[in-house]
Amino acid sequence: MTQYSDDKLIINKLKGGDVLSFDEIFEKYNKKVYYFALSYLKNKEEAEDVVQEVFMNLWKCQDQIDEYYVFSKYLFKIAYNATCKTFRKRASDRKQLEEVLQYISINDNSTKLDIEYNNLLETANLLIEKLPSRQKKILRLSIEEHLSTDQIAQKLNISKKTVENYLALAKSSIRKSFANGGILSVLFAYLFF
Repeated sequence: MTQYSDDKLIINKLKGGDVLSFDEIFEKYNKKVYYFALSYLKNKEEAEDVVQEVFMNLWKCQDQIDEYYVFSKYLFKIAYNATCKTFRKRASDRKQLEEVLQYISINDNSTKLDIEYNNLLETANLLIEKLPSRQKKILRLSIEEHLSTDQIAQKLNISKKTVENYLALAKSSIRKSFANGGILSVLFAYLFF
């Protein structure tokens, strides 16, 4: 069988919600997507984030996949879009950082910054408490105990991929909650989550 026909069989199963076919696709393509993103981004963490986003999008939109389209092209189109999104985020983050630095130089009052930082920490803890229990537990193990995804997976007796997915969902939820809170809130969320 050719790669096209192999992928077509797997895609048909995936469209039916088959988790094993998703795992098979992940195993087959995750490193390729990672190195594709890394070649553009030159940043391992951002490339890993692209892999997460690509496969989360793939799972969410599994029923929309056209099995007659060459799957690898479809997947790398998603990866390309996620990589472009990362570049846009970088530009936005730089602009926000410049605004924060300007804000700090204008408001050179460390007491005020300490109070704002403590308020942000308190808000973060409240947001973490509102997460679903599994996400909350995994995020706390990552942040408070500084455990790697492998260590968390071993401790909770779940797969590394499950840990990565829960972490991505938890961090995304917290970042979204901070998104409308002003410059310092956004910077805090992206530095710590």
